[in-house]
Amino acid sequence: MSIPLRTDVEELFDVPEVRVAAERIMPEPYRDFVNNAGMEETLRGDVAAWGELNLRPRALVDVSNVDTSVTVLGQQIALPVITAPFIGSSFIDPEGEIASARGTAHAGSIMTLSMMGSRTPEQIGPESAGRYWQQLYWVRDRDVVEDMVARAVSAGASALCLTVDLPVMPSFPGRMRDAAQALGEHWGAGEHSMYVARDYRDRPFGATFPNPAVSWSDLEWLRGLSDLPLILKGIVRPEDAVRARDHGASAVVVSNHAGQGLRYSMPVAHALPAIVAAVGGDLEVLADSGIRSGFDVLRALALGAKAVLVGRPVLWGLAAGGAAGVERVYSILKDELAEAMAITGAPRIADIDEAVLAPVRMSARNG
Repeated sequence: MSIPLRTDVEELFDVPEVRVAAERIMPEPYRDFVNNAGMEETLRGDVAAWGELNLRPRALVDVSNVDTSVTVLGQQIALPVITAPFIGSSFIDPEGEIASARGTAHAGSIMTLSMMGSRTPEQIGPESAGRYWQQLYWVRDRDVVEDMVARAVSAGASALCLTVDLPVMPSFPGRMRDAAQALGEHWGAGEHSMYVARDYRDRPFGATFPNPAVSWSDLEWLRGLSDLPLILKGIVRPEDAVRARDHGASAVVVSNHAGQGLRYSMPVAHALPAIVAAVGGDLEVLADSGIRSGFDVLRALALGAKAVLVGRPVLWGLAAGGAAGVERVYSILKDELAEAMAITGAPRIADIDEAVLAPVRMSARNG
């Protein structure tokens, strides 16, 4: 799959424009896979739920200096947006996640490397300016998990991000199944292969993922492998957030796997407030799934999130313009967030609260 010519990303002014530019040149199977072709229900629900939260301007507040920076797990970043883990980026950029890491670092934020990515922790660490999280899947071969943690530590990771909402592989219908099958021919070997398939080829990795037997009692072993903060990604129930806190997690990501896990999952915007109420005073609560603008970022923060993770917008930026496209997406989100903060009278991230959301929509959502 060859990668065609790029767009002048400086001519793109919002995420929808980036998406159009990217999808013109993305290989069709990967475009279908990214778009959840044939199983769009959860993703559509997420995007719609953020959009249903109307915003309220605040009058006569000094917003001559708007500061979008925030500290997440002890690291200051330029805006409350972090690159989510995703797979297959080598189909749209010859450097794959290396380019994503470089663009994210230039934007002043954190890169999360998928355990199923095409580029290794050792390649990502040097590009990330000390801002790199390692995403993990708990495979049945614990030696693989243990080795991945050791590699992440050596590569300079500042946190581990364990995905917990995929105990079994979902069944893909129609076009999504066809796309996954077409891409699967490349993920096992060659330039687009997953690094776990390459680096652990002496082990039956495909037969060991995922591990449906993992439970809360296993987290103590994982936490004992390093001193890195542990993030649990894929929490939508308050009681699970409480368990995460009680089992030593430092943060949770309220996420429904961006629609590629459980079909018809509840929107993250609907799940977030109850989780913040349950553990927001004890854990850092992050959110992902369906974030498409700086206004969505503001909405998530107004509901209590410390920051958000974005996946598809970064992928679209990568396809449209490589590392520069990733940085452009961050610039767009930062500018939109700063604009929304100014008009709603919140010059600092700490000034954003639920009062920015229109009460009529709050009542409808909670009812």
